[in-house]
Amino acid sequence: MNTKIINIEGMQCSHCKMSVEKALKSIEGVTRVEVSLENKNAIIESETEISNSKIKEVIEEAGFVIKGD
Repeated sequence: MNTKIINIEGMQCSHCKMSVEKALKSIEGVTRVEVSLENKNAIIESETEISNSKIKEVIEEAGFVIKGD
């Protein structure tokens, strides 16, 4: 099991949280997503290694920005 924590800017409400969760769950291999508005991050668990570029792509398509790498 692979786990990544991604810091996300721009989330302000439960709708934002649901949009990020939906986007991340659409990535093939993702088994679990936990998004925190309070911590402004997402914890992603997957069966296989998922590239940071793929994660960044789906987050940006959902209208949010990854903070840091």
